[in-house]
Amino acid sequence: MSRPCIHPVFAFMVLCWCPLASLRAEQAPAVRLLSNIDVKNFGAEQLRIGDLDGDGEPDLLVVQSRYATREITCLTAVTLAGRVLWQVGEPSLDNGRIYSDLPVQVYDWDNDGYNEVLYIRQARYLEPWNGQAGFEPRKVRERAARYEGRATMLILDGRSGREKATLPLPAPADDCFLFADLTGKGRREDLVVKDRYWNAWGIAHDGRELWHWTGSTGHFPAVADVDNDGRDEVFFGFTLLDDDGKVLFSHDPNKDWSSRYARVAEPADGRAYQRFLAAPVHSDANYIVRLAGGQWRLLFGNHGPHCLTPDGTELWRNDRLGEAQHVVVGRFRPDSELQAVIIDRTPVPGQRRNTEAYADLYLFDLDGRILWQQRQEPGDWMIACTSLNWYGPGALESILVYGRQDGRPARLMDGQGKVLVEFPMHYLPDRRAEEPQAWKDPLGVKNFYAHTADVWGDAREEVILFGARGLCIYTNPRAAAVPSQYNETLYPGM
Repeated sequence: MSRPCIHPVFAFMVLCWCPLASLRAEQAPAVRLLSNIDVKNFGAEQLRIGDLDGDGEPDLLVVQSRYATREITCLTAVTLAGRVLWQVGEPSLDNGRIYSDLPVQVYDWDNDGYNEVLYIRQARYLEPWNGQAGFEPRKVRERAARYEGRATMLILDGRSGREKATLPLPAPADDCFLFADLTGKGRREDLVVKDRYWNAWGIAHDGRELWHWTGSTGHFPAVADVDNDGRDEVFFGFTLLDDDGKVLFSHDPNKDWSSRYARVAEPADGRAYQRFLAAPVHSDANYIVRLAGGQWRLLFGNHGPHCLTPDGTELWRNDRLGEAQHVVVGRFRPDSELQAVIIDRTPVPGQRRNTEAYADLYLFDLDGRILWQQRQEPGDWMIACTSLNWYGPGALESILVYGRQDGRPARLMDGQGKVLVEFPMHYLPDRRAEEPQAWKDPLGVKNFYAHTADVWGDAREEVILFGARGLCIYTNPRAAAVPSQYNETLYPGM
Protein backbone atom coordinates (compact mmCIF):
# COMPACT_ATOMS: atom_id res chain seq x y z
CA MET A 1 0.00 0.00 0.00
CA SER A 2 1.36 3.44 -0.91
CA ARG A 3 1.36 6.24 1.59
CA PRO A 4 -1.46 8.77 1.37
CA CYS A 5 -0.36 11.97 -0.33
CA ILE A 6 -0.85 14.44 2.51
CA HIS A 7 0.94 17.68 1.72
CA PRO A 8 2.27 19.69 4.69
CA VAL A 9 0.67 22.91 3.48
CA PHE A 10 -2.78 21.59 4.36
CA ALA A 11 -4.17 23.25 7.47
CA PHE A 12 -5.22 19.98 9.01
CA MET A 13 -1.67 18.59 9.07
CA VAL A 14 -0.13 19.15 12.47
CA LEU A 15 3.00 17.61 13.96
CA CYS A 16 2.62 16.81 17.63
CA TRP A 17 5.25 15.02 19.72
CA CYS A 18 3.85 13.63 22.94
CA PRO A 19 6.40 11.72 25.05
CA LEU A 20 5.54 11.19 28.69
CA ALA A 21 7.59 13.41 30.91
CA SER A 22 8.35 10.49 33.22
CA LEU A 23 10.32 8.71 30.48
CA ARG A 24 13.64 9.77 29.09
CA ALA A 25 13.20 11.57 25.77
CA GLU A 26 15.26 9.04 23.82
CA GLN A 27 13.11 6.17 25.10
CA ALA A 28 9.67 7.72 24.89
CA PRO A 29 7.27 6.54 22.17
CA ALA A 30 6.50 9.58 20.03
CA VAL A 31 3.25 10.16 18.19
CA ARG A 32 2.43 12.35 15.22
CA LEU A 33 -0.93 13.90 14.49
CA LEU A 34 -1.16 12.79 10.90
CA SER A 35 -4.54 14.30 10.05
CA ASN A 36 -7.14 16.50 11.72
CA ILE A 37 -10.39 16.69 9.76
CA ASP A 38 -13.10 19.34 9.96
CA VAL A 39 -16.27 17.23 10.18
CA LYS A 40 -18.54 20.28 9.98
CA ASN A 41 -22.09 18.96 10.51
CA PHE A 42 -21.46 15.37 9.32
CA GLY A 43 -19.41 14.17 12.31
CA ALA A 44 -20.53 10.96 14.02
CA GLU A 45 -19.65 8.23 16.48
CA GLN A 46 -19.64 5.63 13.68
CA LEU A 47 -16.82 5.23 11.17
CA ARG A 48 -15.80 2.68 8.54
CA ILE A 49 -12.45 2.40 6.71
CA GLY A 50 -11.73 1.31 3.13
CA ASP A 51 -10.59 2.52 -0.28
CA LEU A 52 -13.66 4.26 -1.68
CA ASP A 53 -12.36 6.26 -4.64
CA GLY A 54 -10.31 3.41 -6.13
CA ASP A 55 -6.91 5.08 -5.87
CA GLY A 56 -5.44 2.28 -3.72
CA GLU A 57 -5.35 4.35 -0.54
CA PRO A 58 -7.82 3.99 2.35
CA ASP A 59 -10.63 6.47 2.88
CA LEU A 60 -13.12 7.05 5.69
CA LEU A 61 -16.90 6.68 5.76
CA VAL A 62 -18.66 8.71 8.46
CA VAL A 63 -22.12 7.40 9.38
CA GLN A 64 -24.90 9.43 11.00
CA SER A 65 -28.16 7.99 12.34
CA ARG A 66 -31.22 8.83 14.41
CA TYR A 67 -30.32 8.04 17.99
CA ALA A 68 -33.55 6.43 19.15
CA THR A 69 -34.40 4.43 16.03
CA ARG A 70 -30.93 3.57 14.65
CA GLU A 71 -32.01 4.63 11.14
CA ILE A 72 -29.02 5.63 9.02
CA THR A 73 -29.55 9.19 7.79
CA CYS A 74 -26.29 10.31 6.18
CA LEU A 75 -23.13 8.73 4.75
CA THR A 76 -20.11 10.94 4.09
CA ALA A 77 -17.05 9.61 2.27
CA VAL A 78 -13.83 11.53 2.94
CA THR A 79 -10.16 11.04 2.19
CA LEU A 80 -7.57 10.93 4.95
CA ALA A 81 -6.88 14.56 4.10
CA GLY A 82 -10.50 15.47 4.80
CA ARG A 83 -11.66 16.03 1.21
CA VAL A 84 -15.30 15.03 0.85
CA LEU A 85 -15.70 12.50 -1.98
CA TRP A 86 -19.49 12.23 -1.80
CA GLN A 87 -22.39 12.41 0.58
CA VAL A 88 -25.69 10.51 0.62
CA GLY A 89 -28.49 11.84 2.82
CA GLU A 90 -28.69 15.04 4.84
CA PRO A 91 -26.06 15.76 7.50
CA SER A 92 -27.35 17.00 10.84
CA LEU A 93 -25.78 17.84 14.18
CA ASP A 94 -28.65 16.01 15.86
CA ASN A 95 -27.63 12.68 14.32
CA GLY A 96 -24.01 12.42 15.42
CA ARG A 97 -24.54 10.28 18.53
CA ILE A 98 -25.14 6.54 18.81
CA TYR A 99 -25.91 3.99 21.49
CA SER A 100 -25.39 0.87 19.37
CA ASP A 101 -23.60 -0.53 16.36
CA LEU A 102 -25.03 0.31 12.92
CA PRO A 103 -25.60 -1.88 9.84
CA VAL A 104 -23.02 -0.48 7.41
CA GLN A 105 -19.78 -1.90 5.98
CA VAL A 106 -17.23 -1.21 3.22
CA TYR A 107 -16.38 -4.26 1.10
CA ASP A 108 -15.79 -5.37 -2.49
CA TRP A 109 -19.20 -7.01 -2.66
CA ASP A 110 -19.25 -7.83 -6.38
CA ASN A 111 -15.54 -8.79 -6.53
CA ASP A 112 -14.73 -6.32 -9.31
CA GLY A 113 -11.68 -4.84 -7.59
CA TYR A 114 -13.49 -1.79 -6.20
CA ASN A 115 -15.19 -1.40 -2.84
CA GLU A 116 -18.89 -0.90 -2.33
CA VAL A 117 -20.69 0.63 0.65
CA LEU A 118 -23.44 -1.61 2.01
CA TYR A 119 -26.02 -0.43 4.51
CA ILE A 120 -29.50 -1.46 5.65
CA ARG A 121 -32.66 0.59 5.33
CA GLN A 122 -35.24 -0.39 7.93
CA ALA A 123 -38.68 -1.80 7.28
CA ARG A 124 -41.53 0.22 8.74
CA TYR A 125 -42.10 -0.47 12.41
CA LEU A 126 -45.71 -1.02 13.46
CA GLU A 127 -45.81 -0.43 17.20
CA PRO A 128 -49.35 -0.78 18.62
CA TRP A 129 -48.04 -0.65 22.18
CA ASN A 130 -47.05 3.03 21.91
CA GLY A 131 -49.75 4.72 23.92
CA GLN A 132 -52.13 1.78 23.48
CA ALA A 133 -50.71 -0.96 25.66
CA GLY A 134 -50.60 0.80 28.99
CA PHE A 135 -47.04 2.12 29.17
CA GLU A 136 -44.91 4.87 27.68
CA PRO A 137 -42.90 4.32 24.48
CA ARG A 138 -39.31 3.33 25.05
CA LYS A 139 -36.62 5.94 24.68
CA VAL A 140 -34.98 3.73 22.06
CA ARG A 141 -36.68 1.55 19.47
CA GLU A 142 -35.13 -1.87 18.97
CA ARG A 143 -37.96 -4.17 17.96
CA ALA A 144 -41.52 -4.33 16.67
CA ALA A 145 -44.23 -6.92 17.04
CA ARG A 146 -45.20 -6.27 13.42
CA TYR A 147 -43.46 -4.72 10.42
CA GLU A 148 -44.61 -3.37 7.09
CA GLY A 149 -42.51 -4.50 4.15
CA ARG A 150 -38.97 -5.83 4.39
CA ALA A 151 -35.61 -4.41 5.37
CA THR A 152 -33.40 -3.56 2.39
CA MET A 153 -29.65 -3.87 1.88
CA LEU A 154 -28.52 -0.96 -0.30
CA ILE A 155 -25.31 -1.42 -2.25
CA LEU A 156 -23.59 1.82 -3.27
CA ASP A 157 -20.68 2.43 -5.62
CA GLY A 158 -17.80 3.38 -3.36
CA ARG A 159 -16.46 5.85 -5.92
CA SER A 160 -19.63 7.88 -6.39
CA GLY A 161 -22.13 6.87 -3.69
CA ARG A 162 -24.66 6.00 -6.39
CA GLU A 163 -26.91 3.02 -5.79
CA LYS A 164 -25.80 -0.10 -7.70
CA ALA A 165 -28.19 -2.73 -6.35
CA THR A 166 -30.52 -3.66 -3.51
CA LEU A 167 -31.15 -6.89 -1.64
CA PRO A 168 -34.34 -7.66 0.33
CA LEU A 169 -33.83 -8.86 3.91
CA PRO A 170 -36.14 -10.13 6.68
CA ALA A 171 -37.98 -7.17 8.18
CA PRO A 172 -36.37 -7.25 11.67
CA ALA A 173 -32.79 -7.65 10.32
CA ASP A 174 -31.69 -4.04 10.74
CA ASP A 175 -28.96 -4.33 13.37
CA CYS A 176 -25.30 -4.87 12.47
CA PHE A 177 -24.22 -7.43 9.85
CA LEU A 178 -21.01 -9.12 8.75
CA PHE A 179 -19.63 -11.04 5.80
CA ALA A 180 -19.03 -14.79 5.94
CA ASP A 181 -18.45 -17.73 3.62
CA LEU A 182 -21.57 -19.81 4.28
CA THR A 183 -21.71 -21.48 0.86
CA GLY A 184 -18.11 -22.65 0.36
CA LYS A 185 -17.20 -20.20 -2.40
CA GLY A 186 -13.76 -19.56 -0.94
CA ARG A 187 -14.60 -15.91 -0.33
CA ARG A 188 -16.70 -14.18 2.30
CA GLU A 189 -19.47 -13.04 0.00
CA ASP A 190 -22.50 -14.15 2.05
CA LEU A 191 -24.12 -12.28 4.94
CA VAL A 192 -25.00 -12.87 8.57
CA VAL A 193 -27.71 -10.37 9.50
CA LYS A 194 -29.53 -9.95 12.80
CA ASP A 195 -31.98 -7.90 14.79
CA ARG A 196 -30.90 -6.33 18.04
CA TYR A 197 -30.92 -9.36 20.38
CA TRP A 198 -33.34 -12.08 19.27
CA ASN A 199 -32.87 -13.41 15.71
CA ALA A 200 -30.17 -14.02 13.11
CA TRP A 201 -30.27 -15.08 9.47
CA GLY A 202 -27.78 -16.49 6.99
CA ILE A 203 -28.20 -14.82 3.58
CA ALA A 204 -26.49 -16.04 0.42
CA HIS A 205 -24.83 -13.61 -1.97
CA ASP A 206 -27.81 -13.84 -4.31
CA GLY A 207 -30.26 -12.96 -1.51
CA ARG A 208 -31.50 -16.45 -0.69
CA GLU A 209 -32.30 -17.03 2.97
CA LEU A 210 -30.08 -19.95 4.00
CA TRP A 211 -31.29 -20.21 7.59
CA HIS A 212 -33.04 -18.42 10.43
CA TRP A 213 -32.08 -18.91 14.06
CA THR A 214 -33.84 -17.59 17.15
CA GLY A 215 -31.68 -17.16 20.22
CA SER A 216 -29.50 -14.74 22.14
CA THR A 217 -27.51 -13.03 19.38
CA GLY A 218 -25.36 -10.71 21.48
CA HIS A 219 -24.01 -7.56 19.90
CA PHE A 220 -21.76 -8.81 17.08
CA PRO A 221 -20.95 -12.45 16.22
CA ALA A 222 -17.59 -13.83 15.15
CA VAL A 223 -17.04 -16.13 12.16
CA ALA A 224 -14.33 -18.69 11.33
CA ASP A 225 -14.08 -22.13 9.73
CA VAL A 226 -13.49 -23.96 13.00
CA ASP A 227 -14.39 -27.41 11.61
CA ASN A 228 -12.18 -27.02 8.51
CA ASP A 229 -14.91 -27.83 5.99
CA GLY A 230 -14.38 -24.73 3.84
CA ARG A 231 -17.34 -22.84 5.28
CA ASP A 232 -17.62 -20.44 8.20
CA GLU A 233 -19.29 -21.16 11.51
CA VAL A 234 -20.99 -18.31 13.37
CA PHE A 235 -20.27 -17.75 17.07
CA PHE A 236 -22.80 -15.86 19.19
CA GLY A 237 -21.10 -16.45 22.54
CA PHE A 238 -23.50 -18.86 24.18
CA THR A 239 -24.16 -20.58 20.84
CA LEU A 240 -22.17 -21.79 17.83
CA LEU A 241 -23.98 -22.31 14.52
CA ASP A 242 -22.74 -24.32 11.56
CA ASP A 243 -22.71 -22.75 8.09
CA ASP A 244 -26.21 -24.15 7.46
CA GLY A 245 -27.63 -22.72 10.70
CA LYS A 246 -27.52 -25.98 12.64
CA VAL A 247 -26.82 -25.48 16.33
CA LEU A 248 -23.45 -27.11 17.12
CA PHE A 249 -23.71 -26.22 20.80
CA SER A 250 -25.70 -23.84 22.96
CA HIS A 251 -25.40 -22.79 26.60
CA ASP A 252 -28.11 -20.14 26.35
CA PRO A 253 -29.11 -19.25 29.94
CA ASN A 254 -32.39 -17.63 28.90
CA LYS A 255 -35.42 -19.62 29.93
CA ASP A 256 -38.84 -19.82 28.25
CA TRP A 257 -37.37 -18.35 25.06
CA SER A 258 -40.41 -18.97 22.86
CA SER A 259 -43.01 -17.55 25.22
CA ARG A 260 -40.87 -14.67 26.44
CA TYR A 261 -38.93 -13.41 23.42
CA ALA A 262 -40.08 -15.13 20.21
CA ARG A 263 -43.64 -13.81 20.15
CA VAL A 264 -45.97 -11.49 22.01
CA ALA A 265 -47.84 -13.57 24.54
CA GLU A 266 -51.61 -13.35 24.79
CA PRO A 267 -53.30 -11.34 26.05
CA ALA A 268 -51.25 -8.63 24.34
CA ASP A 269 -51.22 -6.17 27.19
CA GLY A 270 -48.42 -3.90 28.37
CA ARG A 271 -46.77 -6.62 30.41
CA ALA A 272 -46.70 -8.97 27.42
CA TYR A 273 -45.04 -6.30 25.28
CA GLN A 274 -42.51 -5.52 27.99
CA ARG A 275 -41.46 -9.17 28.06
CA PHE A 276 -41.26 -9.26 24.27
CA LEU A 277 -39.12 -6.11 24.12
CA ALA A 278 -36.78 -7.04 26.97
CA ALA A 279 -33.14 -7.76 26.06
CA PRO A 280 -32.22 -11.36 26.91
CA VAL A 281 -29.01 -12.27 28.69
CA HIS A 282 -26.46 -11.92 25.89
CA SER A 283 -22.75 -11.90 25.10
CA ASP A 284 -21.09 -8.50 24.93
CA ALA A 285 -18.01 -9.54 22.95
CA ASN A 286 -17.06 -12.59 20.87
CA TYR A 287 -13.62 -13.63 19.67
CA ILE A 288 -12.31 -16.68 17.77
CA VAL A 289 -8.58 -17.41 17.64
CA ARG A 290 -6.47 -20.31 16.38
CA LEU A 291 -3.44 -21.31 18.43
CA ALA A 292 -0.07 -22.18 16.93
CA GLY A 293 -0.82 -25.88 17.44
CA GLY A 294 -4.00 -25.62 15.37
CA GLN A 295 -6.51 -25.67 18.25
CA TRP A 296 -9.36 -23.18 18.16
CA ARG A 297 -10.43 -21.09 21.14
CA LEU A 298 -13.79 -19.32 21.34
CA LEU A 299 -13.96 -16.51 23.89
CA PHE A 300 -16.84 -14.30 24.91
CA GLY A 301 -17.76 -11.88 27.64
CA ASN A 302 -20.91 -12.02 29.73
CA HIS A 303 -20.56 -11.19 33.40
CA GLY A 304 -17.16 -12.90 33.47
CA PRO A 305 -15.14 -14.08 30.46
CA HIS A 306 -15.58 -17.60 29.06
CA CYS A 307 -13.17 -19.69 26.97
CA LEU A 308 -14.55 -22.64 24.97
CA THR A 309 -13.52 -25.24 22.42
CA PRO A 310 -15.52 -25.68 19.17
CA ASP A 311 -17.50 -28.57 20.68
CA GLY A 312 -18.79 -26.28 23.44
CA THR A 313 -16.52 -27.50 26.24
CA GLU A 314 -15.87 -24.65 28.65
CA LEU A 315 -12.14 -24.63 29.44
CA TRP A 316 -12.42 -21.81 31.94
CA ARG A 317 -14.50 -18.87 33.08
CA ASN A 318 -14.10 -16.19 35.71
CA ASP A 319 -17.20 -15.20 37.63
CA ARG A 320 -15.53 -12.52 39.72
CA LEU A 321 -16.03 -10.00 36.89
CA GLY A 322 -19.35 -8.17 36.83
CA GLU A 323 -19.57 -7.30 33.11
CA ALA A 324 -16.88 -8.42 30.65
CA GLN A 325 -17.79 -5.91 27.96
CA HIS A 326 -14.69 -6.27 25.77
CA VAL A 327 -12.57 -9.36 25.07
CA VAL A 328 -9.62 -8.81 22.71
CA VAL A 329 -6.96 -11.45 22.04
CA GLY A 330 -3.41 -10.58 20.99
CA ARG A 331 0.26 -11.12 21.76
CA PHE A 332 0.91 -8.33 24.20
CA ARG A 333 3.82 -9.95 26.09
CA PRO A 334 6.33 -12.75 25.37
CA ASP A 335 5.79 -15.05 28.37
CA SER A 336 2.76 -16.86 26.87
CA GLU A 337 1.54 -17.50 23.35
CA LEU A 338 -1.48 -15.19 23.46
CA GLN A 339 -3.32 -13.09 25.99
CA ALA A 340 -6.81 -11.58 26.29
CA VAL A 341 -7.35 -8.01 27.44
CA ILE A 342 -10.75 -7.74 29.12
CA ILE A 343 -12.70 -4.83 30.54
CA ASP A 344 -15.07 -5.25 33.46
CA ARG A 345 -17.42 -2.29 33.26
CA THR A 346 -19.36 -3.12 36.42
CA PRO A 347 -17.01 -4.47 39.09
CA VAL A 348 -19.35 -2.99 41.71
CA PRO A 349 -22.92 -4.26 41.15
CA GLY A 350 -25.33 -1.50 40.27
CA GLN A 351 -22.70 1.22 40.08
CA ARG A 352 -22.76 2.76 36.61
CA ARG A 353 -23.28 6.13 34.97
CA ASN A 354 -22.01 8.29 37.80
CA THR A 355 -18.86 10.23 38.55
CA GLU A 356 -17.53 7.61 40.95
CA ALA A 357 -18.19 4.49 38.84
CA TYR A 358 -15.10 2.84 37.42
CA ALA A 359 -14.04 -0.14 35.32
CA ASP A 360 -11.33 -2.72 35.88
CA LEU A 361 -8.88 -3.63 33.13
CA TYR A 362 -7.53 -7.19 33.10
CA LEU A 363 -4.99 -9.18 31.15
CA PHE A 364 -5.57 -12.95 31.12
CA ASP A 365 -3.54 -15.66 29.48
CA LEU A 366 -5.53 -18.20 27.47
CA ASP A 367 -5.37 -20.69 30.34
CA GLY A 368 -7.48 -18.32 32.42
CA ARG A 369 -4.76 -16.93 34.70
CA ILE A 370 -4.97 -13.24 35.58
CA LEU A 371 -1.64 -11.64 34.66
CA TRP A 372 -2.61 -8.24 36.02
CA GLN A 373 -5.60 -6.14 36.99
CA GLN A 374 -5.85 -2.35 36.97
CA ARG A 375 -8.57 -0.26 38.54
CA GLN A 376 -9.43 2.73 36.36
CA GLU A 377 -9.96 6.28 37.50
CA PRO A 378 -13.33 7.35 38.97
CA GLY A 379 -15.77 8.03 36.16
CA ASP A 380 -14.00 5.74 33.69
CA TRP A 381 -16.61 2.97 33.71
CA MET A 382 -17.45 3.08 29.98
CA ILE A 383 -13.95 2.47 28.66
CA ALA A 384 -13.30 0.19 25.69
CA CYS A 385 -10.15 -1.44 24.35
CA THR A 386 -8.67 -2.87 21.19
CA SER A 387 -5.31 -4.20 20.05
CA LEU A 388 -2.83 -1.98 18.24
CA ASN A 389 0.11 -2.94 16.03
CA TRP A 390 2.02 0.25 16.83
CA TYR A 391 5.58 -1.03 16.35
CA GLY A 392 5.31 -3.15 13.22
CA PRO A 393 5.66 -6.78 12.10
CA GLY A 394 7.29 -9.10 14.61
CA ALA A 395 6.83 -6.72 17.55
CA LEU A 396 4.50 -7.24 20.47
CA GLU A 397 1.06 -5.71 20.11
CA SER A 398 -0.09 -2.84 22.28
CA ILE A 399 -3.41 -2.16 24.02
CA LEU A 400 -5.43 0.94 23.16
CA VAL A 401 -7.88 2.07 25.86
CA TYR A 402 -10.45 4.76 25.06
CA GLY A 403 -13.90 5.98 26.14
CA ARG A 404 -12.63 7.67 29.29
CA GLN A 405 -14.79 10.19 31.15
CA ASP A 406 -15.02 13.80 29.90
CA GLY A 407 -13.24 12.95 26.66
CA ARG A 408 -9.89 12.31 28.30
CA PRO A 409 -7.16 11.04 25.94
CA ALA A 410 -6.99 7.46 24.72
CA ARG A 411 -4.04 5.52 26.13
CA LEU A 412 -1.40 3.25 24.62
CA MET A 413 -0.45 0.47 27.06
CA ASP A 414 1.99 -2.41 26.89
CA GLY A 415 1.50 -5.99 28.04
CA GLN A 416 2.78 -5.16 31.51
CA GLY A 417 -0.04 -2.65 32.01
CA LYS A 418 2.21 0.39 31.66
CA VAL A 419 0.81 3.52 30.02
CA LEU A 420 3.31 4.60 27.34
CA VAL A 421 1.64 7.53 25.62
CA GLU A 422 -1.72 9.29 25.26
CA PHE A 423 -3.79 10.35 22.24
CA PRO A 424 -6.03 13.38 22.86
CA MET A 425 -8.92 14.09 20.52
CA HIS A 426 -8.20 17.15 18.38
CA TYR A 427 -10.98 19.30 16.97
CA LEU A 428 -10.71 21.47 13.83
CA PRO A 429 -12.21 23.85 14.74
CA ASP A 430 -13.46 23.20 18.26
CA ARG A 431 -17.25 23.55 18.04
CA ARG A 432 -18.17 21.65 21.18
CA ALA A 433 -19.89 24.73 22.62
CA GLU A 434 -22.49 24.39 19.82
CA GLU A 435 -23.69 21.07 21.23
CA PRO A 436 -27.40 20.44 20.60
CA GLN A 437 -29.55 20.00 23.67
CA ALA A 438 -30.34 16.44 22.58
CA TRP A 439 -26.71 15.44 23.04
CA LYS A 440 -26.45 16.31 26.70
CA ASP A 441 -27.67 12.92 27.97
CA PRO A 442 -25.65 10.97 28.77
CA LEU A 443 -22.26 11.91 27.32
CA GLY A 444 -22.68 14.53 24.64
CA VAL A 445 -19.78 15.54 22.43
CA LYS A 446 -17.24 14.65 25.09
CA ASN A 447 -17.44 11.06 23.90
CA PHE A 448 -15.31 9.64 21.08
CA TYR A 449 -14.46 6.20 19.76
CA ALA A 450 -11.34 4.67 18.22
CA HIS A 451 -10.33 2.36 15.38
CA THR A 452 -6.89 1.03 14.51
CA ALA A 453 -5.78 0.40 10.92
CA ASP A 454 -2.69 0.75 8.74
CA VAL A 455 -3.79 3.75 6.71
CA TRP A 456 -0.27 5.22 6.29
CA GLY A 457 1.11 2.13 4.56
CA ASP A 458 4.18 1.34 6.67
CA ALA A 459 2.91 -2.00 8.12
CA ARG A 460 2.13 -0.30 11.43
CA GLU A 461 -1.35 0.66 12.55
CA GLU A 462 -2.56 4.19 13.09
CA VAL A 463 -4.98 5.36 15.79
CA ILE A 464 -8.17 6.93 14.42
CA LEU A 465 -10.30 8.90 16.90
CA PHE A 466 -13.79 9.98 15.85
CA GLY A 467 -16.83 11.59 17.41
CA ALA A 468 -19.72 13.90 16.65
CA ARG A 469 -17.43 16.93 16.59
CA GLY A 470 -13.99 15.63 15.69
CA LEU A 471 -11.92 13.20 13.65
CA CYS A 472 -8.16 12.82 13.86
CA ILE A 473 -5.47 10.25 13.03
CA TYR A 474 -2.23 9.53 14.87
CA THR A 475 0.76 7.63 13.50
CA ASN A 476 4.07 6.34 14.83
CA PRO A 477 6.73 8.65 13.31
CA ARG A 478 9.75 6.60 14.31
CA ALA A 479 11.68 5.04 11.49
CA ALA A 480 10.40 1.54 10.71
CA ALA A 481 13.09 -1.13 10.76
CA VAL A 482 12.45 -2.63 7.31
CA PRO A 483 15.23 -5.11 6.39
CA SER A 484 14.96 -4.47 2.66
CA GLN A 485 15.62 -0.78 3.31
CA TYR A 486 18.38 -0.84 5.92
CA ASN A 487 20.20 -3.67 4.08
CA GLU A 488 19.55 -2.64 0.51
CA THR A 489 21.62 -4.11 -2.30
CA LEU A 490 21.89 -4.26 -6.09
CA TYR A 491 22.02 -8.06 -5.77
CA PRO A 492 18.67 -9.25 -4.36
CA GLY A 493 18.69 -12.71 -2.83
CA MET A 494 21.27 -12.13 -0.16
